[in-house]
Amino acid sequence: MHKFFPFLILLSLIVSITHGCFFTVPWSVYVLSNIPGDIVAHIKSGDDDLGNHTIPFKGNYNWSFCSRGDHRTLFYGYFWWGSKFQSLDLFNKELEKFCSLNKAGRQDCYWWVRPDGFFVSPLNNTFSEFYWKFIKPWG
Repeated sequence: MHKFFPFLILLSLIVSITHGCFFTVPWSVYVLSNIPGDIVAHIKSGDDDLGNHTIPFKGNYNWSFCSRGDHRTLFYGYFWWGSKFQSLDLFNKELEKFCSLNKAGRQDCYWWVRPDGFFVSPLNNTFSEFYWKFIKPWG
């Protein structure tokens, strides 16, 4: 039993290292839809293809990741709403600065997809447009 205990400690350490963000910041990105009907989003990075996701009216899609220490993390998306299309970066160096609240722990970045375009905010407050920065209209 005593020989098995160090193995369990080592195993739990390995699991925590592979699922934690050491020396980097953990981020969550949320895409919130205010589009009547469904939108389709395809989210990618240089390393990960998160696939196609159908987001219903008032629904959301989100994912989490560890940012790179050199601030070169990039996630981008392709969006379809009926015959409309748009592509844009959802997380990059500039958006990281904009969404960062200089708090300890996990940071969040929110995207609000509306009929007039794409807006980003560090706060999930869809009741006030004050916090939202317009980024791009539908193409």
